[in-house]
Amino acid sequence: MRSPSASEFAPLPPVTLNHRWPLVFSIAVLSAASAVFAWRQNHLAAVGGPISVAKTLWLNYMLIAMYVVPFFLWREKTLAPATRSLFGWLFASFALRAPIELWVIFFTRGWRCGYGITHDLLTIGLMAFLRWRMSPDPGRRDFAALRVVTLLQITLFVEMFMAWEFSRLASPAEGIYFAADTPHFRFVNVASWIAVAIGYPALLYLLSRSREELAHV
Repeated sequence: MRSPSASEFAPLPPVTLNHRWPLVFSIAVLSAASAVFAWRQNHLAAVGGPISVAKTLWLNYMLIAMYVVPFFLWREKTLAPATRSLFGWLFASFALRAPIELWVIFFTRGWRCGYGITHDLLTIGLMAFLRWRMSPDPGRRDFAALRVVTLLQITLFVEMFMAWEFSRLASPAEGIYFAADTPHFRFVNVASWIAVAIGYPALLYLLSRSREELAHV
């Protein structure tokens, strides 16, 4: 897969007002829902067990990165059809996973970390294949979007590492799905803090738009 070089960096194409506010609103609603979910896990003895602040922030980041961002870039008409299709497939991959994973977690309690790792790996492969099929010389605006693809692939590798480390400390078979804020999960939580400290700013940077630079596109 060909990754954009540093010289090809450019901001994402400007999003129309009709798209910008739904994007911001979606992120805000999802973040609020993540906070409510964390409160529920930590105060109502819900299935899955308590969840730390670090893991709540990572969960929220993953939901934004794998659902909200791909959806809006899939619908961004200033991008080339092939680029939009790549984001569409990424969104579809996780949209298909969500109901299956939630059902298994909360109704059968049969979820295993290996299932998520396998799906992440297949999704990385799908993204690499679709990127390989694209034109070797896409427009400059599309290079900006493809930087997001690179970040999302890195995010999935980090998520795989997180899931693997979690599987060494707890088992979904025992009804523990999240890392609590305890010494037992210290390494996972520290790794999550590092990941969100890098992931959020990186995603924000890649999604930011610079009108001055776009004037030279």
